[in-house]
Amino acid sequence: MKRKLIALETLGLPSKQRLDGYQIDRSLSSKNLLIYLASSSSGFLAATLITTSPIIGIPFGAITAVVPVLVINRKAEKERLLLQGLWPEILDHIISGLQSGLSLAETLVALSIRGPVKTRSIFILFAENLRAGMDFQGALAELKIQFNDGTADQVCEVLDFARAAGSRDTSLTLRTLSNFIRSDLALRAEIQAKHSWVKNSAALAAIAPWILLLLLSSQPNTLQAYTSGAGFGILIIGAISTAVAYFWMERVGKLKEIPRVFA
Repeated sequence: MKRKLIALETLGLPSKQRLDGYQIDRSLSSKNLLIYLASSSSGFLAATLITTSPIIGIPFGAITAVVPVLVINRKAEKERLLLQGLWPEILDHIISGLQSGLSLAETLVALSIRGPVKTRSIFILFAENLRAGMDFQGALAELKIQFNDGTADQVCEVLDFARAAGSRDTSLTLRTLSNFIRSDLALRAEIQAKHSWVKNSAALAAIAPWILLLLLSSQPNTLQAYTSGAGFGILIIGAISTAVAYFWMERVGKLKEIPRVFA
């Protein structure tokens, strides 16, 4: 253990104090409720000012309330895809470290300095776990929790097996896994590119009737029709139908994530 700690120190591992605040926050923040309310209020006020009718502004407020949800989901999905897309580069660093004579633990610790910037904080946590006395298998399990991704689970299981078996073909196995991940990511990117125009068309189709309503609301007949009880009911049903259709479209067009079999 003493030899391992010395090896970790020689790699220039950041200190415990520099580690604070490096964890990735995957949960929704407490201020999101205020964001939803602000978005809904903005939509309501904007529609009311344009149509001069608070009744027509209500469904617009309901629709704009889900905008932050879409933004947060898109941001989380983009973050997940970004981390997933870094694994071929991470594996190249691991293979390079093993071929240069470093041990598997030292190679992973080196990723906290020489690896992709986006993942350095995660490997800093991995290195600190080893420094605190955690065994390699436990540190890998914590690494899987931090990445929270099926691809990371696969890589960590291969690394754990390679450490336990002591195989000399670890670099070849990791190279094969890297090529497989690259092919899978390329295929997913191609499918998503082909689906993107369908999703954009569906989003435009969902918002077009509401833009038309804003344009027609300048006419007194339209304003009178939708400020009645029946008209207001139609607007509410239309807002609910728009939200349901959009989320259904997002669900249908979303690729299945890699299952976390080894979680």
